[in-house]
Amino acid sequence: MALRNTIMIFLVAMACLGVCSGASSSEAAHSGVVHKVGDSVGWSILGDYKKWASTKEFHVGDSLLFAYNKEYHNLMEVNGEDYQSCNAKSPLALYAAGLDSIPLDKPGDYYFICGRNFKPDWYAMTLKEPGHCQAGQKLHVKVTEPMSDHNSVASPTAAPAPH
Repeated sequence: MALRNTIMIFLVAMACLGVCSGASSSEAAHSGVVHKVGDSVGWSILGDYKKWASTKEFHVGDSLLFAYNKEYHNLMEVNGEDYQSCNAKSPLALYAAGLDSIPLDKPGDYYFICGRNFKPDWYAMTLKEPGHCQAGQKLHVKVTEPMSDHNSVASPTAAPAPH
């Protein structure tokens, strides 16, 4: 029930942002795509996020929607070095709502990890990789500027007249 209410509030807020922002269609070169991270798997240790991201294009104006069980997972935005080493000690941002929308508002690399460890601790000690990030729950996306409509289609040229 709480998840349903959270989703409804999120949808109403997103609709209000779109309507209330007053942005005209000429100001919005890219309407933005909402990418549900992991598709049906969501944000969990079961996802293959490298594979998932390789099938998508991410542009400025898009957003990432992370859906996860907040009792077992969290979401941290980190820098590239902390992404590689799965360092959860100094995140750029920490999210723990269970349904987090991250706007991709500038071009560049975005890095996300789960900062949780496996529980109970005795179980984690038997694993080669004690943390969710080390087990693969991490995501890197490269965000580019969207193609503008007038640049994406070549201008027609006149065909030579038949002789």
